[in-house]
Amino acid sequence: MSSSEPFQIRDSFIRVDTMVDTYAQMAESAFALFLDDVAHPARLFRPGFDPSEFLNQDDRKTSNGIKTIVFSAMAIEAAAFEFAAIQLGDKIATDYLDKMDLLGKWMIVPRLVSGRSLREDGPAINGLKGLIKARNALVHHKSKEWDRAGKAEVAMIDRWEKFEKDQVPNAFRTLVLLSLEVDAVLQSGAGALPSYGKEIYTDSPRNRLVEEVVQRCRAIHLKNWKGA
Repeated sequence: MSSSEPFQIRDSFIRVDTMVDTYAQMAESAFALFLDDVAHPARLFRPGFDPSEFLNQDDRKTSNGIKTIVFSAMAIEAAAFEFAAIQLGDKIATDYLDKMDLLGKWMIVPRLVSGRSLREDGPAINGLKGLIKARNALVHHKSKEWDRAGKAEVAMIDRWEKFEKDQVPNAFRTLVLLSLEVDAVLQSGAGALPSYGKEIYTDSPRNRLVEEVVQRCRAIHLKNWKGA
């Protein structure tokens, strides 16, 4: 992590028509439903089993996995612009920084604002690289030609197994880890992403499985940040 003289931080943090929190909440809600289905799979073999129960759960799990990835990415992308606009002004955010790719924005804007950058080899940026790749694969998804040897089907199954095992959890973890690291760099909660650094849902607590993920992200962040 390197440093330089920061820009003067602007006084006004008030924005209108922001969708960051909405996208983040949609990602969290979908992730909670995804984790619940993973934790409680439909039993294939039992008296009176209805195959549609398994198929419906599988479809629901896929749908919520896709929502987790897409809305996590949307929250992070919306927050990148909002963060730049809050701290550097709408003109700079719109005319210059908005033309950059998402990874570039999160590497450069914190440095411009605070004089310190996110860790290029840290868990937040590594997670963001994976999330961008997963989001792009979904948005630009292409079907494959069927083949008699079944290679296309095997590749498809392997791809969706990786999707559920790695890409969906990585999407929400990245949302949390990025928020934690940006707040640590700024030494404040002015990074535009929802805060995951303290308990803020006392009236409506998180899904238990999601909260476990958030707690693990806090531990990962703390270990990473101590080594910065």
